[in-house]
Amino acid sequence: MPYNVYTVEYLGEPNHVAIYVEKEPVSETNKKGSGTLYHVVGSILMGMRYENKLSHNFKHSASFIPDSNVLIGHVEGSDMSLFGVVCETVSPPGAQLTIRGGRIDRSKPLRRCREWVKEVVEKLLTDGIVKQ
Repeated sequence: MPYNVYTVEYLGEPNHVAIYVEKEPVSETNKKGSGTLYHVVGSILMGMRYENKLSHNFKHSASFIPDSNVLIGHVEGSDMSLFGVVCETVSPPGAQLTIRGGRIDRSKPLRRCREWVKEVVEKLLTDGIVKQ
């Protein structure tokens, strides 16, 4: 069974971007829907870590930015383990600022959750795990 895959955005400073796989759409019998959120958490000061967690539909989150969800394609249920492997293999952003706010490596652009999501989505599409 194919599941829809979205990028979603939540309010923050800067806004938080994640990947959401919709396992059960919102319906009359399941008012909140369900799926799995794939994202990195932390900061560019301390570094980030990968996390996936069961979640209700993103539209039910108070911090979800309306209309920020973008359908990137679908993944077959049988490919969900590969989906997770790709998310785990794309390294999360590390520490990039000193405690005083200076850049650790000025030769590299800052990398946050948005950049991590972009890298994961590109790999999922290139590897054929997510199909458009």
